[in-house]
Amino acid sequence: MPNRLPTSKMLIPLLLTLQAMTAHAVTDANPQIANKHLLKNAVRVQVTQRGMKYFDNRLSEILGNLGVKLDEGYFPAMTYTFEKPLKPEDIMASNPEMVKMYNQVRGLLTQWLVGFSMNDHQPQIEIGESGYIAQFSRFGLVTDERLMDSLGKRDGAILAIELEVKKMTLATKSVVAWDTQNEFLGKIGFEDVSLEAGDKEIPLRIRIPFYIRMNAYGTLDFEALEIDNNFDKTSLALQYKKLLVPTFAIEVNGKKFYLNNAEIEKLFAAQAPMILEKVRENIGEFARKQLPEMLNQKAKEFLKGPLEQVQDMAAPGQEPTDTRPAFKWGLQLQNLNLKKSLNIDLTTYVEDPVNSRSAPVAGHASRGAPSFGAVAQENYDIGLSVDRSLINRVLQLAFERRNFEQIKQSDGSVLKLVATPLIDYVKTPAGVALKPTETFVKLRVSVEIKPGSMFLKNIIVVDFDIIAKLRQLEDKSGMQLLLHSIDTDSMYLDDKYISMAGKLFKGKVRDGVKDELKKRSANWRKTEESLPGGLPLPPQILGIKLDINRVMMDPNGHLVMYLDYAKTGAK
Repeated sequence: MPNRLPTSKMLIPLLLTLQAMTAHAVTDANPQIANKHLLKNAVRVQVTQRGMKYFDNRLSEILGNLGVKLDEGYFPAMTYTFEKPLKPEDIMASNPEMVKMYNQVRGLLTQWLVGFSMNDHQPQIEIGESGYIAQFSRFGLVTDERLMDSLGKRDGAILAIELEVKKMTLATKSVVAWDTQNEFLGKIGFEDVSLEAGDKEIPLRIRIPFYIRMNAYGTLDFEALEIDNNFDKTSLALQYKKLLVPTFAIEVNGKKFYLNNAEIEKLFAAQAPMILEKVRENIGEFARKQLPEMLNQKAKEFLKGPLEQVQDMAAPGQEPTDTRPAFKWGLQLQNLNLKKSLNIDLTTYVEDPVNSRSAPVAGHASRGAPSFGAVAQENYDIGLSVDRSLINRVLQLAFERRNFEQIKQSDGSVLKLVATPLIDYVKTPAGVALKPTETFVKLRVSVEIKPGSMFLKNIIVVDFDIIAKLRQLEDKSGMQLLLHSIDTDSMYLDDKYISMAGKLFKGKVRDGVKDELKKRSANWRKTEESLPGGLPLPPQILGIKLDINRVMMDPNGHLVMYLDYAKTGAK
């Protein structure tokens, strides 16, 4: 089963899958889809080096758009148990004097105390409900192609989250540790403890690189790499309300003498700088080595199955009084790689909950891969290509609902469609000047006509191409199709619609039909009549609005959009 994940939890994969494409869609938390007809590579995204700069210094803002608050957070209570017992010889090389003293004390106790024995230690740490407050001076996401090359990675991508924190305070109700193999030793820890790291002179810096790739099973592999940090250089301060220590007593002839815990606390306070130095070293080493292992384990649990985002999509041309449910639009991460730009391929599907048997037609797809070569990469932030198979699938489902059964014109005439209109590439008509936010496409239509001619049957069906301009709406909420002309050279009329009289002059009869089509479309360029509905393009990506730098339909049948982050683009 695929993982359907809320937006905030899909940060890592969906910074990549760009799953928050919700300009005209609402996330469906529990979609019910009987059949999924997958369209491979129907959406491709290219994030240029210029585009990645946006994430370099504005990741915090992006996460804020998704409802994720970074400057403070809360964690439920947790328990961590060391996987293996700790043996003195494991730390002999780094702490020889300490191990020597430990072995001497352990030996004396075993020798002089009858029944005393001590196993190798296996600590368990329990941290109560916790929270943090941080003052971030930097929170960015960057690509690292150099690290990819040094590690010999040929596919996938290496990204890194880079943090710089002026000051971070971690606080918890309690931190308690005990030895699961020697429980008689009791528990030690703190109540109401806080740890403060970083200052203005030396802020806390952490770099978390991770490698992601799609595997042969269609799921996402995640590997956290060694984490860079400056814990060994930044300031660290510890505060606590109460020190928790076991109760120790010595009994002499029935009289007990208890260890003075107040003195222990004084000793701890005196040794606090040395202890914090060890804590600093251990935190740094933990962040470099153990933390990536923990992240990788969590990722394995979290990323089971293909990553999928399912949204509602309003059916194009749907009347306000139409109560039928919206289409279901699904996105699945198919592939990604980092080669100068971050390239992401998405499998998509669009289904109608009330028409589950409808299947897309293979011949309605593109004829090859898209190209983003029309604009130099340094001049745009994101490239987005949409295969005509996806657009035609939406048109198919809308037509099957009879939303596109008629194209009404301002003069009162109607073009009655008897088959799904199909979108495809067409050259820009001669002499037409286009804005960067406009392109031309053609719609192959089959129209039912009552000609009222003795040379034709009472009802005929004519196939032809409508040349339409795809233009952004004034409010930038999507794109609409404007009728421009009819390509009469593309007209097809089956002989079965020509009467016996007309078959004597088939060439002239067809010319007459072409003339009629020219008359019907004569004023389209002036009136700019639009087809019902629209396309929700460009989408918002991770809550970021996008401006069209340039749009075009390529000869292979892809709608290609060169996009800038709204207003100014990346800096």
